[in-house]
Amino acid sequence: MMGPAADRGRCRLMLRMPAWRAEPQQITTPDFLDVCEAYELIWNAIAAFDKAGATEKVEEFRTLAEFLEGEALLIALHIH
Repeated sequence: MMGPAADRGRCRLMLRMPAWRAEPQQITTPDFLDVCEAYELIWNAIAAFDKAGATEKVEEFRTLAEFLEGEALLIALHIH
């Protein structure tokens, strides 16, 4: 079952990677949903760090977000 954070993370991934929008809607594996949830939490942290002016943390967490984007793509490629 997908929780709200995983659902928001999946939507965020679809917005960040428009050429890849159909795949995330079809994937329901626990690993993929974990990546989606982590992706949402990381972007929440990025917003909070940005608001606080913590530029170094923003960059660090953007790197983590990019890593999770790659993980999501790898999971999708492995499934299809």
